[in-house]
Amino acid sequence: MTEPRVSLVTLDIAGTSVDEGGAVCVALRDTVENYLGGPIPDDRFDRWKGTGKRQAIEGLLRESGVPADTAVLDSVESEFTAMLLAAYRKTPPTALPGVHDAFGTLRQRGVKIVLQTGYSREIARPLLEQVGWEIGRDIDGVITSDQVRMSKPSPYLIFRAMELAGVQSVDEVLVGGDTPNDLRAGTNAGARYVVGVLTGAHDAATLRPEPHTHLLESAAKIPDLLG
Repeated sequence: MTEPRVSLVTLDIAGTSVDEGGAVCVALRDTVENYLGGPIPDDRFDRWKGTGKRQAIEGLLRESGVPADTAVLDSVESEFTAMLLAAYRKTPPTALPGVHDAFGTLRQRGVKIVLQTGYSREIARPLLEQVGWEIGRDIDGVITSDQVRMSKPSPYLIFRAMELAGVQSVDEVLVGGDTPNDLRAGTNAGARYVVGVLTGAHDAATLRPEPHTHLLESAAKIPDLLG
């Protein structure tokens, strides 16, 4: 029996598809530490990389002994968004080498490309405009964390990407990302391929113990992986 072909590649944005110089981690850490009035331990901060940013803010505050109500979360998230967008205006993000060409190759083969991210739409939209990617021309869609109840490592961003692309079976899906939470989300979704890439927040030693099917030096290698 012939295996189903991959018809959807759904990738994280920052560190996987786009080089934004690590600005998101700097903005998130600075914003939360400003609110707490002190530093966050590295291991605590690292656990929240790759998740929805509001989810990360709530988790970091809670784990630091500062429960946050909606008003606090709104305030801290607003400060984070303003700081990150200012960083992107100062140093615009760019596509990671080879990724745009890989998207073109995959779309020529009939594979849909849907990005999914822990960013809100307020951040994702101008980021992609700065990179120069358009839905319908370069990619087939974007799913953001404010479109789902829970972000990574829950599988809902991936399921929404499947819905947007009109793909019914996880056997036709490749999920890629640069953080453990990306790989956990792909595994929780049951995706046929769960691919860690080494262009972002974590190295191979960090990603290798996480659930995955492949590790690649870049998302640009995905067309080769799929043959």
